[in-house]
Amino acid sequence: MPKKRMQSYEMIPERFKERYFTFYQELYNDEHSVLDLKTKELIAIAASLAAGCHGCFKGHVIKAARNGATREEVGEAIAVAIAINGAAIVDRTDIANFDFDLVKKLWEGNGKMEEDETIEELAGVPKHA
Repeated sequence: MPKKRMQSYEMIPERFKERYFTFYQELYNDEHSVLDLKTKELIAIAASLAAGCHGCFKGHVIKAARNGATREEVGEAIAVAIAINGAAIVDRTDIANFDFDLVKKLWEGNGKMEEDETIEELAGVPKHA
């Protein structure tokens, strides 16, 4: 049995596709752009990785190479995506720690549970039904 191919944009109403494609064409219009195409493609590589879009990543690597990007430039764009995603994880853990004061409640100060207390209760995490 042959594999079914994904049909990009097939489920999107025509009016939305038209607006998206108009936007995309304007984005890559040389006459109105302040960034050269190679730079845009390097940005798109990092954005594709951050967004988790495999097809986007492949397409933008190819377009970047066609517009003169070196392997080193593509690698550096990938490294930027790695750094930003790593920083996002740190940011999210900082926010969770701030919201729940986890380090203080679990490991600093008293940090000791009563006999009938759970770690979740000590950390102030609500019980789920």
